[in-house]
Amino acid sequence: MKTWQSLQVAALLGTQKPQAPLHWPDNSLQQLADQLPQEPPILLNQLALMSVYVRAGHSPVPCSVQDLAPEDSLAIANTAQQKHLSYVLSPEGQDYLSTWLTYAQGARVRCPHRYLAQLLELGTKHKKWRIGIAQVVGARGAWLAQQQAEWAWLRGGQICLSDPQLLTEWHTASTASRELLFERLRQAQPAQALAFLAQIYAEESANTRKSLLEKLAIHLSSADHDFLEGCLDDRSKVVKEVVVDLLARLPNSALQQRLQTCLSTHLLLKKGMMHKALVIEAIESVSASLERDGLNPKAADIKNGLGEKAQWLRDVLAGVSLTWLSIHYEMDGEQFLAASMKTDWAEAIVTGLATAAIRQQQEDWLKALLAVQSKKFQLNKFQLFNALTPPHKEHYLLKQLALSKKTSEQANTVMQFFYHSDGWLWSSYFTQVVMGIYQEQIKEQQHSQLHVYLARFGDWQLSKQINDYPSPILHAWQIRMEMAQAFV
Repeated sequence: MKTWQSLQVAALLGTQKPQAPLHWPDNSLQQLADQLPQEPPILLNQLALMSVYVRAGHSPVPCSVQDLAPEDSLAIANTAQQKHLSYVLSPEGQDYLSTWLTYAQGARVRCPHRYLAQLLELGTKHKKWRIGIAQVVGARGAWLAQQQAEWAWLRGGQICLSDPQLLTEWHTASTASRELLFERLRQAQPAQALAFLAQIYAEESANTRKSLLEKLAIHLSSADHDFLEGCLDDRSKVVKEVVVDLLARLPNSALQQRLQTCLSTHLLLKKGMMHKALVIEAIESVSASLERDGLNPKAADIKNGLGEKAQWLRDVLAGVSLTWLSIHYEMDGEQFLAASMKTDWAEAIVTGLATAAIRQQQEDWLKALLAVQSKKFQLNKFQLFNALTPPHKEHYLLKQLALSKKTSEQANTVMQFFYHSDGWLWSSYFTQVVMGIYQEQIKEQQHSQLHVYLARFGDWQLSKQINDYPSPILHAWQIRMEMAQAFV
């Protein structure tokens, strides 16, 4: 290679400058060089000879013929079903992608081949669409994914759950593929998913353990209890937080019972002639058992302005059963919250109860917490609202709208909750109420983003009636209606 470098230097310096004599790496090459014409362009002739010598020293790169993609067993989506797919895959239309994937999966059809790469890229960027995408890209999609390492997750979304090699796949799959396979298993065969997780749990990184444990929330049941109880000893903080959250959701878990015993010792009920009052005896220190159940023995929650003892009380309340709480203290949610607000520990108690209500999806407690008013602290009402079922969400917002007569205030009220919560398909009546607010804003020439939510979540059946609704919203409803009808 020194000869090649010498020739390169000569080429850079130019042929007019004297060059050091070349030393060819091989006698036979020297003999060939001596036969080259000595007049210009001798340098180019030498470079040509050396380039042949360098290339001759390399072994050829082995190539194999790529296997052809197998035939798809799924029928391709028909023209009507494909009509809006290009728009749905665009950034402007991706709000409707989950809907299209659900429809296509239900109809057992696949997308056209020209959209495969785009779908696989979207799945790589957004985990929420992976299972749906895996069901509609067919055999050609699987073949394509084998050519691109970033698309390896698809295997976990397509392998048959009754495949004899499923266990082998579980142990050898990539992290992304295994995560997707576990989610599917959890949806279809929860017990088998738990058994698979137990096999590899101790060997995985904290992030992987956390990701897989989070999916145990799917069909969470008493069958998961003993495994989760053992996971409380996990040394990773992020993993332990997930485990505590799951056990706090599980009715009658040992963790709930331990925290209930603790609470009954430190939160006492004082009965008077007319009223009941709560008396708090502070938790002075965190025992090893309480630390195992998620309480932090050292750091105060400075971010929320809570001291250590208040934080400990909050975290105990977050893990107890609200059904048990009502029975034990002989008060429903509204009564217990009213009594709590009269104590010096109101923020700790109420924020702990808010976490418990969200975990346990307790509608009565959620509604009672949404009604709490305090000048000393603020609850995250958007999280509480998001835990409500759609009918209760609409009922709550309608009550809030009734508190104001100004269109701008009404629009601002609903917009805050729409923006900070997961969307849902609105009822006809709720759609008409929001549409009325939006149309009033148009008349008053007020800027509004309500049309975005009306288009996405409003009841498109209203477009069949005589109306004066804005055309952009009607156009979006037309797309949603045509997609629904195409897959019937």
